[in-house]
Formats: sequence, structure tokens, C-alpha cells
Amino acid sequence: MLKSEQNARIHAVITIIVGIFAYILEVSRLEAAVLFMAVILVFAIEIINTAIEKVFDVCHPGNHKLIKAAKDAMAGAVFISAIIATVVALLIFLPHIKNLLLE
Repeated sequence: MLKSEQNARIHAVITIIVGIFAYILEVSRLEAAVLFMAVILVFAIEIINTAIEKVFDVCHPGNHKLIKAAKDAMAGAVFISAIIATVVALLIFLPHIKNLLLE
């Protein structure tokens, strides 16, 4: 999936960045677990999105308004999961960053 899907590569790079930040900021185990779940949520929904798109492409190679609507809805789900993961990361990282800056 990383070879064929650009969004998956973007998610992978962001995951590495989140891991680096978590290590540098010395987040707790609980915070790391929450970050991990948020990242996995995005990957899982991206995988489901890709699978559904591939099935649609095989079943109906042409354009169809209902298939387009379904693909758009799945892309929206990926986007929402990415927003949720971003908010989770900010809620975890910002207090640590604030503490670093005030030391």
C-alpha cells in the first residue's frame, strides 16, 4: 500500500514524525498508547478506503454518481480520522512543549 498510495506514504511520514516528537518530549506510556491508537485509526480507515475504491473500480470501471458519492464519503472518513489524530497529538504534545519552553 505504501508503494501505490500517496496518502499512505504521507501518513507513514507523519507517523514517524509523531514518534520522534513522542520520544523527544518523553510522553507517558498512556499518552504514547493514545497516540498509537490515533495513528492506527487513520491507517485503518485509509486501508478500508483503498479497499472499497478498488472494489468499485473492478465492479464498475466507468464513472457513476453513486460510486463517486461513496468514494467521497470514504475520503471524508479518512479526513475526519486525520483531524481527530491531529487534535489528539496537539492535546498531548502542546503541554509538553509548553513545559519545555517555560523551563
